[in-house]
Amino acid sequence: MRASLRDAAIVGAAAATVVVGLMFALRLSLGIAALPDVAADAMTLILPGSVFGYLIDRLQHFGRPLMLVGLSAGLVVLGAAVGALTTRLAARAPAPARFAAALMAMGALTVPVVLLGATEEQVVGLVISTVAYSSLFALLLTWALSPATRAPLLALQRGPTRRSLLYGFAVVSGAWLASYFSGRLIAAGAKEPTVLSTALPTVTPAATGSAAPAPSGTADPFAGFTGITTNQDFYLISKNGVDDPGLSAASWRLRVDGPTPMTLSYDDLRALESVEFAETLECVSNIVGGPLISTAVFRGPRLRTILQRAGVRANSAEIRFSCADGYTESLPVDVAMDDRTILAYTMNGEPLAREHGFPARLLLSGRYGMKNPKWVTTIGPVTQPYNGYWEQRGWNKDAFVRTMSRLNYPQEQDVVPTGQPFPHVRGVAYAGARGISKVEISFDGGATWSDTQLRRVLPNDNWTPFTYIWPPAAAGTYAVVVRATDGLGQLQDPTERDSFPSGATGYHRVNIKVA
Repeated sequence: MRASLRDAAIVGAAAATVVVGLMFALRLSLGIAALPDVAADAMTLILPGSVFGYLIDRLQHFGRPLMLVGLSAGLVVLGAAVGALTTRLAARAPAPARFAAALMAMGALTVPVVLLGATEEQVVGLVISTVAYSSLFALLLTWALSPATRAPLLALQRGPTRRSLLYGFAVVSGAWLASYFSGRLIAAGAKEPTVLSTALPTVTPAATGSAAPAPSGTADPFAGFTGITTNQDFYLISKNGVDDPGLSAASWRLRVDGPTPMTLSYDDLRALESVEFAETLECVSNIVGGPLISTAVFRGPRLRTILQRAGVRANSAEIRFSCADGYTESLPVDVAMDDRTILAYTMNGEPLAREHGFPARLLLSGRYGMKNPKWVTTIGPVTQPYNGYWEQRGWNKDAFVRTMSRLNYPQEQDVVPTGQPFPHVRGVAYAGARGISKVEISFDGGATWSDTQLRRVLPNDNWTPFTYIWPPAAAGTYAVVVRATDGLGQLQDPTERDSFPSGATGYHRVNIKVA
C-alpha cells in the first residue's frame, strides 16, 4: 500500500503541474485569471495587515511574483496529497468513483479560496474555472491511475504508458512555469526604480516655471531643473506585480452608471474637453527614502464632466471605480467633482503606457497612488461608502499623503571631496495639497539643522525639489538627515513606522563619506 500511495502522490503532483501550467498559459493568452493569482488576493485578505505591510515594504515589486511561485508550488503539493488521499479512500473503487473523489477533494480545498479572493464581478466566472481546473486534475489523475497501462489512443505495441505520458506533460509544464516565473522575477527587478532616477529630470512641461536662483556668487548647477520625471523613470507598481492588463484602444469601453448611463470609447474620451497639469504620485507602500514617488504632466477630461453627463443622484455617497485587473476604489462625491480630479489618457504628452494604465486612469491631488486606479472600465455612484481593494485589506480609506522628504544625492556609496563647497546636494519633499514651506538638512545626525534652497518649479500640491551647497568642514563620515515642514507649518513626523496602514513615516538618514 505504501508504494501505491507514493505512486499516486507522484501522479497527483504531475497532474497538478500540468493544470497549473495550463492556468498561466490561459492567463497570458485569454486573460482568464489563474487560481494562484486569485489565491494571492485571498492571502492578502487573510494575513494581518501589519504582517502584509511589513512584507510589502521589504519585498516591493518581488512580493507578488514570489507569492505566485509559492502558491503554485502549494497547488502541486495539494495535488500530490489529493492523489494519495483519493487512492487510499477509493483503492478498489471504479474509475468514475475515483474521479468524483478527486474532484470533490480538489474543489472543496480550492473553491473557498477563490470565493474569498474574488470580487463581486469575478465570483461566477472564477467558480466555473475552478471547477473546470479541478475536473481536469481529477480526469488526469483517474486516467493515469487506472489499471490499464497503455494510452488508449496509441495502438503501438510498445507505446508509452499513461503515467509516462502524464510525466512528460508535467516536465513540459514545469519547464514552462519555471521560464514564466523567472521572467516575472526578472521583470519585477526591472521595475525597481532607483532613488537617483528622479534627481535631474529631463522632460520640461510648458506650464512649469523656472527654478529659484542660486545663492549670490555661486554657479547654479541646477539650471533647467524641472521637477518632472520622464515616462521611462516614473515608478511602477500595481497589485498585479507584472502581467498588467493589455487593453486595446479599439475594444476598450468605459461604462458610466447613473440616471442616464452611457458608454464611452477611447475616441469619445479623447473628444471631451480636457485639461493638463503636473501631478505627483506616491505609493502608500513607499518606504522612508524610497523610490516609489514621481511627477509627470497628465492630460484628460475632468471626471465631473463625465459624471454630470450620466447624472449623480442626490443620495449618492461615493463614486466607485472598477478596473480591468479586478481592482476597485472609491472617492467621496465632492472629491470626484474637484477641478484637479481627471481621467487621464496622456502622460508627458504621450498616450499612457500599458503599465501606467492605458487607456485611462484616475488622477487626483494629495492622495496616495492607491486612490488613483489604472485601467478604469466602470465608474458609477453608490449610495453607501465602499471600501476598495486596499481598504479591504486594512489600508487607510482616505489615503492622504504624509509629509515626506528624501535625499537623492549624495547617497551611501558616494564620496564627497573635501576642501571645497559641494554644490550637488539635492532631493525632494512632498506633502500633497498642503505644500512644502521648508526643508532642512543636518550633517550631524539631527543635532543642528540648516535650511535648504527650495526649487519652486511646480504648483504647491506637487513635490518640491530642494538643493544645498555644502562646505564639509573636514574628512570623515557624516550622518546626514533631512526633514520637511508642510505649508500649514506642521513638521514631518519623525516616528519610524512601516507603511501600513497610512503610509511610512520617519526621517531619511544617510551616512556620507568625505575624503
